[in-house]
Amino acid sequence: MNRHAFLRLGALTVASAALLAGCGGGGSGDAPVDEAERIDSAGRLAVLQADSASVRIFDLDEGKLAQSFALDHPPAAVYASPGGRYAIALQRTQDQAQFIDGGLWQEDHGDHLHDYREAPRLLSLRLPAVRPTHFETHGSQAALFNDGLVADNKNAEVVLLSDAGIGKGTADARLPLPLPMHGTAEPLGEHLLTTYRDPASTSTLPVQVDLYRRTTTGFTFVQRFSETCPDLHGSFTNAKHTAFGCSDGVLVVSRAGTGASATFTARKLLNPSDTPTGVRIGTIKGHDKVAQLVGLASPGHLFVIDADAGRITRLNWAEGRTVRAQGFDRAGTNYAVLDDQGALHITSPAHAFATRAKVNVVAQMPTAAPFPSLVASLARNELLVSDPAARQVAVVDVPGATVRKRLDMGFAPTGLAWLGIAP
Repeated sequence: MNRHAFLRLGALTVASAALLAGCGGGGSGDAPVDEAERIDSAGRLAVLQADSASVRIFDLDEGKLAQSFALDHPPAAVYASPGGRYAIALQRTQDQAQFIDGGLWQEDHGDHLHDYREAPRLLSLRLPAVRPTHFETHGSQAALFNDGLVADNKNAEVVLLSDAGIGKGTADARLPLPLPMHGTAEPLGEHLLTTYRDPASTSTLPVQVDLYRRTTTGFTFVQRFSETCPDLHGSFTNAKHTAFGCSDGVLVVSRAGTGASATFTARKLLNPSDTPTGVRIGTIKGHDKVAQLVGLASPGHLFVIDADAGRITRLNWAEGRTVRAQGFDRAGTNYAVLDDQGALHITSPAHAFATRAKVNVVAQMPTAAPFPSLVASLARNELLVSDPAARQVAVVDVPGATVRKRLDMGFAPTGLAWLGIAP
């Protein structure tokens, strides 16, 4: 029996006991019973508009905009917090992040899970961060990597976030780094992987990866992996591995065990021999239920990274097309790629990422950024794709490979973040 089922069974037992006590006249001193509350919701969508300081929250149950919030500056990107309650709007060139409570969340009350629904609201929390850029989530933690600024001698920094910390108005931990760099970090429970830049290099891109262990006050350096990763950019963590994109392949850090006793090993996987010259994997996607990861090299080269087998293979998904957005669905059973002609290619990871369907989603693809965004619903088997030209968000039924409906935004939507309760 899984944990959710066990907790809900426990909640039913408690509720039944309370009912019997009421029938039997259990006495006026009985304490009220906190019964399980389950909310079946499609969630809410945080939506950005190009060059606008507003973030809109769209209610997917009611099919309409629930609230519009004016931020201090136009966000460069928006992300969901690890638990899906908060939208995190990065104002990169203004060196801060702001937070919106989406109003849907779940709490563990010991013997049951309790869901809550309230109106969205803008938090007063403003997180100072010099050039906040990469935001990576794993488990209940997220690592925000702040690049720093070479011109102002401001060094990079990693900020660890969680839903609990955001609710209290604070970061969980901060790790100052010795130099500015365009890097990334991956939270791993009691450990943290982050990037290292060679002080002698004129490039702001890192070349190696460092491992830190979390302490009560911050982080302690553990080791620097000897394997190099030239022009390191992009990372992702799945159930067993963390991969970093390099100009000559990927650097994979594998972990065994849990907690403070976990061990880490690194190895380099080189690009396959048929990789075109000058191609660099700079974006990596993955899913905890899928062993392989997917690497993207601009403009449209896709690679399947099999860390268990120790190899990278090119994915022949659509020769000559450019990738505009990509990502797994909630279960990891499908991987979708939006091309520059507006077609969504739905592939099957269980069958070597072979394309099983092609859906026309965006009729008029923008000729310049910002391009459409793609995000998975964690409450429904759906992908949501922003369509700036049509001023809509398309809702794609993944199993059926069809556009179920188009949500009218009334403005040109760009960045998306799904907020809500994952069943």
